[in-house]
Amino acid sequence: MAVVIGRPVVVRAPNWMSTDDLVEDLKARYGHPKLSVWLRMLRSTGVVERPWSAPLEKTAGMAGVGVRSRAAYEASRDRAVTAAQAALDEAGLSPRDVDVLITSHTTSWTIPGLDVDLVGRLGLRPELERIGLATAACVGGGHGLVHATRSLRGRPGGRALVVAAEDLSTLYNPEARPPTMQGALYGGLFGDAAGAVVVSAVESASAGDLVVEDVWELVLPDSSDAYWGVVHEEGVFFDSGKEAVKAPARVLPHLTGWLGNRPVEWAAVHPGGPGIISGTLTGLGLDEEKAGRHARDSLAGGNLGGVALLDVLARTMADGAAHGPGVAVAYGPGFTSAGLYLRAV
Repeated sequence: MAVVIGRPVVVRAPNWMSTDDLVEDLKARYGHPKLSVWLRMLRSTGVVERPWSAPLEKTAGMAGVGVRSRAAYEASRDRAVTAAQAALDEAGLSPRDVDVLITSHTTSWTIPGLDVDLVGRLGLRPELERIGLATAACVGGGHGLVHATRSLRGRPGGRALVVAAEDLSTLYNPEARPPTMQGALYGGLFGDAAGAVVVSAVESASAGDLVVEDVWELVLPDSSDAYWGVVHEEGVFFDSGKEAVKAPARVLPHLTGWLGNRPVEWAAVHPGGPGIISGTLTGLGLDEEKAGRHARDSLAGGNLGGVALLDVLARTMADGAAHGPGVAVAYGPGFTSAGLYLRAV
């Protein structure tokens, strides 16, 4: 039996905000003496524009965590339904064919969760296996693929639907509290999107399939002060400490240790930033310019959080860039990582 990953579908929000738009808005709102440094950092993220659910003024003007959470959930849920149905259509499946549903959604607090809503809105079987990843954040898409693979082992003919949806524009909340570097940087880094993909357990792989050979996950020791989210009355904020700069490099020995001597000819790397992309590829022994093209292109269109790795995989599969053995790796707050050792048939 082989576990194969279909081509992910990514649905982006309709409003595109350029980095120039955000820089001008922050200049108009802030008079902080370090603002010019923060804006240079925002420009250095590699993001040129990002998709947002609402226009700039509406996003900045939403008041209170309740308002922001409801807006984030409703927008990401609707995109999740669209992406999931498109992924099923891509695989030639009906909702009733799905045995396992794995969801990742972090940007609002809701009960019931995205998994329960998708069962009803898509018409999935009510007794299917559900795994809801509520706090995975940026690692969500990769973590979902890991869980899908594990759930399908020993389930010949099984189908898993992985759905990640985030509405990260609601982190842009410039009037909520005194200006900080993290507020300016993380408020402008992210975009809003949903991604979905079907993972299948088949008797044998076919030409063009992406076969999962092995999976891996890691909670990096002593890294809880790298990245985290904070809920305030005004909304949800993203924050980081000094460990944030070191954590991706500290993961690499764990990643390469898991891979061992297995060959890696291509990689789909989480586009968390230019340094994360280049550092991971260098650690894997791959040519940064060639192997990082799809990750950089994805990042230029906004860091999509838990959807980001699915977007890089979709780009990689769309142009046939995957040949032979490769690896997909995602990173998230905590500091956490998820990896898949893959073989392109």
